[in-house]
Parts: sequence; C-alpha cells; structure tokens
Amino acid sequence: MKFHTTLIEQLIKTYEVNSGWTEERKLRAALEALDVSVYTQTNGAQVLVSSKELNDHLRKFEQMEAQRKHLDAQNRGD
Repeated sequence: MKFHTTLIEQLIKTYEVNSGWTEERKLRAALEALDVSVYTQTNGAQVLVSSKELNDHLRKFEQMEAQRKHLDAQNRGD
C-alpha cells in the first residue's frame, strides 16, 4: 500500500514544523496524532490518506449531490 501524494505533503509539513526538539518528542506526538484511512481509488489501488481530508471531501461530495438532486427536482417541477 502506498501513501497518497497529499498524505506525503502532510507528513513533510509535520516533519518540518515539529522536528528539532529533544528526542524528537514533538514530532513523535504529531505523528502519533495523525489519523489515516485506506482509500480505494477508481482504478482499484488502495492508498493511505488523511482521515480529515477524506471526510472533508466526502462531506463536500454529499453536499454537491444533495444540491444536484434538489436542482433536478426543481427542473422536473416536484
């Protein structure tokens, strides 16, 4: 399983912000707090992604679907 590119960028940012402390305590804590999920892409490949980003995208998708259904109902005269 691979990291999604957005997760790689988040890991790099986490390292840049939190490294350099004694015994890397701050970095360890930040990495321990990182929540990841498995996402299956349309091509079937599974990648690790940030759970927060995945949930944000799902929420936006659901909002867009609800809006689309509402517009379809208006166009049909429901």
